[in-house]
Amino acid sequence: MDLSNLTGDERLIAEQAVLAYQAARQAGKDAPHGQGMELVEQTVRQRGFEVLRRMVELSVSEHAEAQKKGSAAKSVRAGTR
Repeated sequence: MDLSNLTGDERLIAEQAVLAYQAARQAGKDAPHGQGMELVEQTVRQRGFEVLRRMVELSVSEHAEAQKKGSAAKSVRAGTR
């Protein structure tokens, strides 16, 4: 993979993934003995899922059919019966 050819969105996702990895690695280093795995997993849930959410948001917002139905970033109200 040639990182110099990434689009702006791809670069953003890559940077966020690296930051999430660094945070997880630091959580493991800083954790008290016996709590490393728990704190690393907690950090991955917090930081890693945010990266995944952003990936979904960006990929759906670029899809032509998704644009016809409205932005994925907007909330949608449920219809009443």
